[in-house]
Amino acid sequence: MRIDFHNHLFPDALAARTIPHLAQVSQVPPHSDGTVASTLQRMREWGTDLAVIQHIATKPGQQHNVNKFAVQVQAENPQLLCFGSVHPLDAQALEELDFIHQSGLHGLKLHPAYQQCFAIDKAYFPIYEKLEHLGLPVLFHAGLDPVSPTNYAPADDLAAIAETFPKLTIIAAHMGSVGDPEQARKLCKYENVYFDTSLASLFFDPKTYEHLIREKGVDHVLFATDCPWSTAPAELALLQQLHLTPEEFERIYWKNAVQLLQLKIETPHTGA
Repeated sequence: MRIDFHNHLFPDALAARTIPHLAQVSQVPPHSDGTVASTLQRMREWGTDLAVIQHIATKPGQQHNVNKFAVQVQAENPQLLCFGSVHPLDAQALEELDFIHQSGLHGLKLHPAYQQCFAIDKAYFPIYEKLEHLGLPVLFHAGLDPVSPTNYAPADDLAAIAETFPKLTIIAAHMGSVGDPEQARKLCKYENVYFDTSLASLFFDPKTYEHLIREKGVDHVLFATDCPWSTAPAELALLQQLHLTPEEFERIYWKNAVQLLQLKIETPHTGA
């Protein structure tokens, strides 16, 4: 079985505008068109059983529409598990967390660079506190992003959040800090911090990658692609160069995700 913990998709009309724009900004070619249909097609081609979709509210006033779309996607597609999002400057952010929780979404995605607000900003703190209370995990874009030369979610800040909110489950995307293992290592000691593997194939050599996985702990690493910006074959090709046991691969591919999201899955489906 395989669960891809980090994917993006949009309503069809928005995808047609958003994916070409982001491809131009990032200079990374997309591997899907960012629609539900294209994402499901890539999952079939790549042997992915479940995909976790990371939705982002990029400005105040947008979050409820983003989350209603996430609820719809999840209801219509059992293979897609959705995270919701809130914007820290939206006056209804805390109430929206109740909607996310009650609607059965699986967590919260925050992208501080897109939201133009540092992860350590106090505007986020009531959100972190309520996430602790609700038992919802939060996935951060961790490290630099092509949309800005400023790092809105550096490892030092994520470490401070992990310490301040020890009951908050944090997933630091892109192995903790995009392409910067020395920064990512600052997060390795925190039991409430997980890494996802998205985009690792673009930045890591096998030796550095394996060392960082070992330092973080195999039980705190989640297989992910950041589709449409990378592919399961590319991320698997790098992982499979590492000296991991079959059980360790299983933990990364799906068991850690099942445990973190408390999914009711007993028997693997396709496997990798």
